[in-house]
Amino acid sequence: MSGSHSLMLDSSKFTTIKTMDSQKFEIQLVKCLSTSENYVLKTFSPDKDYSHYLFKREKILHSTLSHPNIIQYVQDQTLDKKTSEKFILMEHAPYGDFFTLLTSCNIRNEQIARTFFHHLIEGLEYLHSKKIAHLDLKIENLLLGKNFVLKISDFDLSQNFNEERLVSNGTANYRPPEILDGTCKNYQAADIYAAGICLYILVTGTFPFAEGEGANSQSLYRYDQFMQQNDSFWEENELILDNQITFASSFKELINQMLAQDPSQRITLEGIKQSLWYKKPTYSHQELKSKMRELIC
Repeated sequence: MSGSHSLMLDSSKFTTIKTMDSQKFEIQLVKCLSTSENYVLKTFSPDKDYSHYLFKREKILHSTLSHPNIIQYVQDQTLDKKTSEKFILMEHAPYGDFFTLLTSCNIRNEQIARTFFHHLIEGLEYLHSKKIAHLDLKIENLLLGKNFVLKISDFDLSQNFNEERLVSNGTANYRPPEILDGTCKNYQAADIYAAGICLYILVTGTFPFAEGEGANSQSLYRYDQFMQQNDSFWEENELILDNQITFASSFKELINQMLAQDPSQRITLEGIKQSLWYKKPTYSHQELKSKMRELIC
């Protein structure tokens, strides 16, 4: 590899293709020279806040997971013993994240959204079966793998169910009210809320509402207004979307249940799988591949 990592990550085995992100962590696309397979290298630099803690958390949790709808962990090690810089090597999703896909490609289609939502729920169900909550689900952390399968990524803020202290504050506009007011105890319910926001975005391409007083040019609503004026919310958001979408009653019911203010009243994963909207048609794997090849940029 080129650059500062060339001596630590065996340059005879890997080469750097490009830097993909450098905000929270340095994330690079690398190629294995012996197989020509691409991977993602996530570097935890010790000069970043809580880097060592986040590396340990992601290593412990992510390395135990193996599921088609979760980005596959490959290996981890120390890059530089002097600085304690560490990395995690993981599967590469060549089609990128769903934020980019939704903003740059015309992939908004209810049946496509429902198919990918099935992938999300299956991945989340597996994660919760391992007593792990993601706690930072968002469109940017949902990736599209090489076989057009949705993959959940980014586990540095994930927690076990038995951890009493919530570490993650999540991401604005995906956070349930109990995270905002510091009362979150049911981590599974927090994930379901964030998954509900992701579902709304998969179908519409926009957030349903803005958090608190935050401005959202594509929404007239805040969360409290969504709760108090629910019928008006759905009617006016159809107008905001130029009537390109007519929300089915089964979709509205599912979103309302996933975004319930009281986490104890929020629908469960099993309830989601039994909901009328979830049970509507999805694409087979071959149909999805064909459809996405037509639509993807």
